[in-house]
Amino acid sequence: MPGIDDTLSINSERKDEDIFDTSALNEDYSDDTTHTTHPSPVIHPAPTTRPVPTKNTGENGEHSGTPLKNPIKPSSSVTKSDSVDEYGFIVDNANQRANHGSMRSDISPKSMKAYREREAKWLSIVGKLDAGTAKKDAKLKKLVRSGIPASVRARAWQFLAGSMDYKKKGYYEALGKKKPTEIDSVIERDIARCYPDHSQFNDANGQGQLDLRNILKAYSRHNPQVGYCQGMGRLAGCMLMHMPAEDTFYLMVATLDRYMNGYFTPTLSQLRIDAYIIGQLLHDHLPKLAQHLEANDIMPIMYIAQWFLTAFTMALPWQSVLRVWDVFYFEGVKVFYRISLAILEISKDYLLNSCPTNSELLAFLLHIPHKSLGPDLLLDTAFRIKLSKTDIKKYAKKASTSNDATTMGLPFEHGIKNLMVGESHTSGLSGLKGLGKHK
Repeated sequence: MPGIDDTLSINSERKDEDIFDTSALNEDYSDDTTHTTHPSPVIHPAPTTRPVPTKNTGENGEHSGTPLKNPIKPSSSVTKSDSVDEYGFIVDNANQRANHGSMRSDISPKSMKAYREREAKWLSIVGKLDAGTAKKDAKLKKLVRSGIPASVRARAWQFLAGSMDYKKKGYYEALGKKKPTEIDSVIERDIARCYPDHSQFNDANGQGQLDLRNILKAYSRHNPQVGYCQGMGRLAGCMLMHMPAEDTFYLMVATLDRYMNGYFTPTLSQLRIDAYIIGQLLHDHLPKLAQHLEANDIMPIMYIAQWFLTAFTMALPWQSVLRVWDVFYFEGVKVFYRISLAILEISKDYLLNSCPTNSELLAFLLHIPHKSLGPDLLLDTAFRIKLSKTDIKKYAKKASTSNDATTMGLPFEHGIKNLMVGESHTSGLSGLKGLGKHK
């Protein structure tokens, strides 16, 4: 895979083949549901390269975190035959909005009124309540599941995640002034591949790529034990579409510390535990599909690596991505399990009847047609699934103590901590009366 091998020498212990490879995550970010080119794991379930290095150990990187001095140039990648959808993605006029969906077309006055009412309620919530109190209210839970208004989404994510708890005056700027490190070259290689089809990030000299570069470098200095791992760019990029760079950095810190602890470690320990959990949940909820996948040597790690490490930004239409993130910041990582099972539930008939081989199964799981995964169907399916934290904790502990070579001895405490973000909910905040109605 071009551009990967030269970075692997940073950590010589990662030369062996491994099913936990995530190096293909940044290779193909297209949301085009008709393409036939897939990342290497689609054809080769046991990739030949290891995850990118995550330790911030050297000092010979190509770029520092200091903002570049050159002026920002307008993008030249958008042609006259292209246009930009409401989310900022570049779309061909011939297939406009086919992949990302639209929530603004044909909005009735009644729907707009309901939207404005939800918007006003959210402004009141983020202005008057604390996140801990808000998360205990069942009516707010229903409001979140119905979708956070786009105009207040940035404030709501930061509020629910508690990202401002991490904020220190001048800290982000100070991180950007630290001397270059070896991990910088790895980050630099991935910047342009994070969102090549988004107008904010498709220009090499644009503010979007500059901000993304600075955020990822700042995080690698903030948390050198994790450093950088492919997938982080997709998270930071989605956040940057909604808020300034410094706010994105602190939301990134809160997300990886409170919600995704253990996912981006050098061993990908939590991802491996989660793959085991998904396997067990599949047997509980979709036993026929579980047997079909196993009979064809399809393990959950082969598809949830893409789903989880990018928080579904590579798997779902964008409208669905945003709705999933809304719920994720309210209910925590349990949503990842629900969404995974919902995707498999929605796709089970096709997988069982039209994908008889390993390559066909994996190709479909990594490129499911977006028309099948709209937000209403996806979330309705996800929340009909009976899933308890007790079961998830049970399987997490079982993974660590089992004889499964992929998870035996791995720490499961990260996952338990992540689960605690979404607490049980009780009704009772008078200020939230009537918020739960889906509009």
